[in-house]
Amino acid sequence: MQTFNYKAIDKNGKEKAGVIQAENPKQARLLLRNTGLIVSHLESEKSRKEKSAKNVSFQRKAISTLELSLITRQFAILINSGMSVEQSLGALSDQLESQEQKAIMSGVRSEVLGGRPLGASLRMYPKIFPPVYCSLVNAGEQSGSLGNVMTKLADYSDKTRELTSKIMMALLYPVIVSIVATMVIVALLVFVVPQIVKVFEASKQTLPLITRAMIGASNGLRSYGIYMLIAIILAVILFMRSLKNPENKIKFHRRLLTLPIAGKLLVNIDIARFSNTLSMLLSSGVPMLNALEASRDTLSNFMLKNAVDRAVKMVREGVGLAVALNAQKAFPPVVIHLIASGEKSGNLDHLLEQAGSHQELELTHRSQLLTGILEPALIVFMGAVVMLIVIGIMLPILNMNKMVT
Repeated sequence: MQTFNYKAIDKNGKEKAGVIQAENPKQARLLLRNTGLIVSHLESEKSRKEKSAKNVSFQRKAISTLELSLITRQFAILINSGMSVEQSLGALSDQLESQEQKAIMSGVRSEVLGGRPLGASLRMYPKIFPPVYCSLVNAGEQSGSLGNVMTKLADYSDKTRELTSKIMMALLYPVIVSIVATMVIVALLVFVVPQIVKVFEASKQTLPLITRAMIGASNGLRSYGIYMLIAIILAVILFMRSLKNPENKIKFHRRLLTLPIAGKLLVNIDIARFSNTLSMLLSSGVPMLNALEASRDTLSNFMLKNAVDRAVKMVREGVGLAVALNAQKAFPPVVIHLIASGEKSGNLDHLLEQAGSHQELELTHRSQLLTGILEPALIVFMGAVVMLIVIGIMLPILNMNKMVT
C-alpha cells in the first residue's frame, strides 16, 4: 500500500485535500471517485519526498534568519487574530515576493491541507526550519496556544540574531584591521622594497642587517609567495578534513575552550543559547528530554554537545538535570546552581532564562575586553612592521649621505 496526497472537488464544487491509502494511482483515483470526488491533483508520498530532497539546495538560502523572524511574527499576529492555520499560511504566501519563499510556504500549506500537523509540515523543510522551531510549533499545537508560542518564538529568533550580531560586530574591526595590515605589509615587500633595492645594489655598500633581512623577506615572498599561499590553502583543507574525525574534533574544540578570553567567550555564547532555548521549550510545554535534545542542536562546540548528550542519557535514567550537567564538568558553576535551584523550586524555565541572561552579560563584557585588547595590539603590530621596513630602507640611504659628505 502507498500513501497519496490528493486535491479534489466535491459535489458542491468545494475544494478538498487529504491523504488516501491505495495500491497505485489508478486505484486511488477510483476510490476517490466512488466517494463523489473529482480528483484535480494526486501525488504519492514517495514522489513528494523526492521533490523535497531535490529542493534542499535552494532551501539553504531561500529564507534568512531575519526573514524567518519576520514571517514568524506575522504568523503569530494572524493566528491571534482568529484566522486558521491554513488561512494564515495562505496570507503569508501571498505577501512574500520571492518565488522560492512562496514555494516553501505553499508547500507547508499543502502539507497542512493534506492532514499533517503544522510542526510535522515544517519538518519537511529542515534547512529552513530548525528542530527547535519545529518542536516549539508542535508544542503550541498540542497545548492549543499556537499564537502565543509563535510570538515567543519570534522574540527568541530576534534575541538569537542580536546575540550573533553582537559577536560579529565585536570581531569585525579586528578582522578588517588584520586584513588591511597584511595587504599593506605584502604590498610594501613585493612592490616597494624591490625598487629601493636597485639603488642599494648600485651603491655597492655593505647593507645593515635589518635591510638584508628585509630584502631576503621580499625576495622570498616574490619567489615563493604563490607556493606559500598554496601550502596554506592545502593545510586548511587537510585540517578541515581531520575535523571530520569525531576524536580530532573533540580535541580541537576542547583546546578552543582553553584559549585565554576567547575560550570563555565561546562558552558564554553556547551556554547562553542553550539556556535560553531550553527555557523557552520548557515554558512552552515541551517534555524535558525532547527539550534537551532540541537545545543540544543549538550548541556549536562539539565538546559541549557531547556533554549534553551524556547528560540526556542520565536524565533519561532518572537523574536530575543539574546533577547530570554537573557530572560533565563542562558547564559554568553558576549555571549549574541556578538549574538546581530551579528544579527544587519548580521554576526551572525562569531560572534557565536568568542563567542565559547572565551568560549574555558576561559575553558582552568579555567581547568588549577582547576587542579592547585586539584593536591596539593589531595597530601596534602593523605599525612596528611598517616601521622596521622604513628603517631598513632609510639606514642605507643615511649611510650613502655620510659617504658623500
